[in-house]
Order: sequence, then C-alpha cells, then structure tokens
Amino acid sequence: MATDVAARGLDIKNVEVLNYDFPNTVEDYIHRIGRSGRAGAQGCATTFFTIDDQKYAQGLVKILTTANQKVDQELQNIA
Repeated sequence: MATDVAARGLDIKNVEVLNYDFPNTVEDYIHRIGRSGRAGAQGCATTFFTIDDQKYAQGLVKILTTANQKVDQELQNIA
C-alpha cells in the first residue's frame, strides 16, 4: 500500500501500488504510482477513486491521457 510517506525515494523492484484513498494532490498521485515503474520498468498501480475525490478528476484525466492510459468513461463524466 502506498502512502504519502512512501511516495518518494523508494526504489523497490516488482512492486505493485494500491492506493485505498486518493492523495491530497494530483502531483502526490504521480509520485505514489511512480513506485510501480522505475527506471523504464512497467508496473501496476490501482487507486480507489470515489465521488468525494471529484475535485481531482480533471487533473487525473489529463495525467492518464498524457500517459496514454485508458480513461474510464465514468471518470471522464465526473471530470
């Protein structure tokens, strides 16, 4: 599980990230999921996103689109 404490500086091979809550900023989201794919490696990160997190939806859609990730239609609707 990733937290803001684990968001920066860790370089652990073959780690998958699971965020039970969306971070306080979109930038922290990037740092949290970055633990899953370091130095060109691909990884897997899962983040729970609820209607309470809707203020982050536009920024999250922008980041996912820029990274060529699939954006769920429901998230696009919230954004």
